[in-house]
Amino acid sequence: MSAALLLAAAALAAAALSFFSGRFLARRGWIADTPVARSNHKTPTPRTGGGAVMAGFFVPALGLFLVDADFWKFLALVACAFALGLADDIRAMPAALKLIGQIVLAALFVILFGAVDTVPAPLVGTIPLGLLAPALTLFWIVAFMNAFNFMDGANGLAATAAIFALCALAVAAAAAGAGAYGAAATLLAAALFGFLPLNFPKAQLFLGDGGSQSIGFAIAALAVLAARAPGAVSPLFAPTVFLPFLFDVAFTLAHRAMRRQNVFKAHREHLYQLLIGLGARHSAVTTLYLGLIALSTLAAIVAAGLPPSLQVFAPAGLAALLMAPALLIYRRAAARGLLVAATAPRASAPLAKAAE
Repeated sequence: MSAALLLAAAALAAAALSFFSGRFLARRGWIADTPVARSNHKTPTPRTGGGAVMAGFFVPALGLFLVDADFWKFLALVACAFALGLADDIRAMPAALKLIGQIVLAALFVILFGAVDTVPAPLVGTIPLGLLAPALTLFWIVAFMNAFNFMDGANGLAATAAIFALCALAVAAAAAGAGAYGAAATLLAAALFGFLPLNFPKAQLFLGDGGSQSIGFAIAALAVLAARAPGAVSPLFAPTVFLPFLFDVAFTLAHRAMRRQNVFKAHREHLYQLLIGLGARHSAVTTLYLGLIALSTLAAIVAAGLPPSLQVFAPAGLAALLMAPALLIYRRAAARGLLVAATAPRASAPLAKAAE
């Protein structure tokens, strides 16, 4: 009981610190995000919310050193992820340089904590990854950091989804024997909860890259640590919980690639952005995605109780369920002129000259 009370007190402290530091930053308007053509907001808004969340998270999280002596390594990597994002907030860095930073962080995590070495496979069961394990774990962390960043574009969208998913991950990690990291997930969720009133339904403060990079890294890393714990949470648990986010990103990139668009270029063609472009309010879009995250979390919990050979059908079924609405949204967006037209293939030199 005393441990539960201490964790509850730490969570309340995280929420309070995040809220009050967020108000301080919002009032000063530091590192404002000025609206551009692809923005969903209309007025300059500070993007220092990640600093508020990290302040709320780190102070009580320092006590977890008493539970796990290696916890400082995790905190150090989260701090580095925040620094990487904050540097981009202060002065936009080239995408390639940012990607290199993410890869370095993910590689350091794999070196310090290890990789997920088995995954469930359909109709087969658990299969070892062997030499692919470090590379796939690195890919998961980098891919999720970017996916979470891409989805941080509507009031409360990333924060509410992260709060819900972190609570589910905290329970799963604690049940698997990774108590310190389950507590870390709880504290990060509490810090985000303290930040949320400043971001939803109206945004006085954005997470910024500092927030999205550090939170995305923390969630991806906690998912790996839970999967490597003695009780072994399924490696598919976190990807299934965040399937609505991952589907949005994958579908959008695939659709842009089919239209010969540069998938590395900033755009406003994510499904949630198109919904806003079609007239939906930020609050409605955030509520929709939170409902989808709740559904995918339920699916992840159910799948965790299934044999490994059947677990993959949970994310596959969710993706199939989302496909028809996604196609409908893109069809309506195309009719409204919200999509960039497909790029025509370059004509050969003789044909180009003839056309002149």
